[in-house]
Amino acid sequence: MKVLQVSCEGLGNGGVQAVIMGICRHMPDVHYDIILFTSERRYYDDEFEMLGGKIFRIPNYEGLSKFRKKLDYYIRFFRIFMGTYEIIKKNGPYQAIHCHNFFESGICTFAASIAGVKVRISHSHNSVPPIKIKRIKRFYDYFLKILIKINSNIKIGCSEQAITYLYGNDKNAFVVNNAIDLKRFNREKYPYKYHKCIKFIHVGRYCFQKNQLFLLDVFYHTKKLLDDAQLTMIGFGKDEEKIEKKIIKLGLEENVQMLPSDSDIPKLLSESDYFIFPSNYEGSPIVLIEAQAMGVKCFVSTNVPQEANMGLCEYLDLKKGAKAWAEYILNYKYNNNRYNREFVQDEVLKRYDIQEIYKIYKGIYEGRED
Repeated sequence: MKVLQVSCEGLGNGGVQAVIMGICRHMPDVHYDIILFTSERRYYDDEFEMLGGKIFRIPNYEGLSKFRKKLDYYIRFFRIFMGTYEIIKKNGPYQAIHCHNFFESGICTFAASIAGVKVRISHSHNSVPPIKIKRIKRFYDYFLKILIKINSNIKIGCSEQAITYLYGNDKNAFVVNNAIDLKRFNREKYPYKYHKCIKFIHVGRYCFQKNQLFLLDVFYHTKKLLDDAQLTMIGFGKDEEKIEKKIIKLGLEENVQMLPSDSDIPKLLSESDYFIFPSNYEGSPIVLIEAQAMGVKCFVSTNVPQEANMGLCEYLDLKKGAKAWAEYILNYKYNNNRYNREFVQDEVLKRYDIQEIYKIYKGIYEGRED
């Protein structure tokens, strides 16, 4: 069986890419190729090729002026359509196309439909961002939604909010949980070790969505009362410089550690007390599932869907402000022994086990109704 994956951009170490790679690693009897929208080689490129897959590229925006970027956003419809169609005709036949590129999955499934691909999947990974969208883009996105409705015969999302965002009230769309590798995120493999100071951790791409600038404000107020508190941030992204400048502005250089996205995340989670995740919007973040699998208590924004809560999440409203977040977290600490780890029940963990989730995907790729 051959399946064509379509990423939302490149193969950097992000949540969507982790979903794609998790599927490819655990279904060795399926051949995967992938379409990327950047000319850069990123975190997973080498591994994807080692698994036997071909990488096809339809780059966007790179090296263009601001005006040309805006123009290219709309004329790229034709580049994506023709590029996807040609890739399928030259390298197929493909049993399925699995699109993770949000609204533009409508373009790819349209091309796949014309090219004769039987199973055409749109996969929603996010909820509605709290930003004002220009009228012309809203109209364009509405047009792409129509294409999704017509050409995608399988519509899935990582949460109910993600489904509503991309498909509206389509009753045929359904949730497939984001999966993690429980052999890697294994609390028995990485037992908690005592440490004197309080250790906070955050994992996520450095961007507006993940809201790291607010996170630093929360930690700043926390450190006022816990001078030896430590924060580890793991990630990459366009806001990295902003974050570095704010760390200096708040005088947190000695207490905040920024690590690359290829760090040993299971080990770092096992060494941490609390996970802070103040996202402005979310689908169903894998890192939150991973943190809970390791027994780490999580403080997350109310913008994170409840589907991501396996029992270790405390939900806080961003409107209450960073100081209120810090006070809530410290109050929790004073009323609970942080050394007594809470653990997710095995039957709950199993719902996110990649070994179980891949069976669902295989059934979808084979066109089974069950």
